[in-house]
Amino acid sequence: MSKMDRIIVYIVGFGLGTLMVSFLLARRAAKEEATADPWVAHNTAMVEAGAESLPAAVPESMKVGRILDFGYLPDEATAQEKIWLLNFEDSYPYVRIVQDLVSGELTYMTADQVSVHLADGVDVTALKPLLDELGLRLRMFNRKDQLAVVGVLHTGIAAVPETIQALAPWAELTRSVEPDYIQFKRPTVLE
Repeated sequence: MSKMDRIIVYIVGFGLGTLMVSFLLARRAAKEEATADPWVAHNTAMVEAGAESLPAAVPESMKVGRILDFGYLPDEATAQEKIWLLNFEDSYPYVRIVQDLVSGELTYMTADQVSVHLADGVDVTALKPLLDELGLRLRMFNRKDQLAVVGVLHTGIAAVPETIQALAPWAELTRSVEPDYIQFKRPTVLE
């Protein structure tokens, strides 16, 4: 076999190999596109079971979450808020979206914890008996900011407000007890 024949065989082999690989990759991509997204399927099932779909104003990053629960507070008959509990695999695993039914405003917070800002001079150890009494768990504490992150009482749609209300009798230990709000980064505008 001459040198020129070897080069031709190499080029033909390389071309056929490239075609086979591209065919396999295209087939795999088509198969993945045809497969239903399990998050979308679950959310569709939740909507069909009575949960409302997320409002159009919800950021795209929130729409990929799996709807765990939906409801109205205080109840459906006298509703003031719509609540969605979502599950994510990254960042905040449990997110609570609240829509005020009067203003339409949407707020985003973690669904499984609240932020407790301690009063000046109060150490986190002073919270321990209170948390034990309520069956709550201290998840994180930042001494510099006097901030404690505390788990909620249960996993229902009213868990965050009920936990805040349960901590209210010990107001002398805290500056504030509030939901652990999720802040979205605003896109930077380049001039």
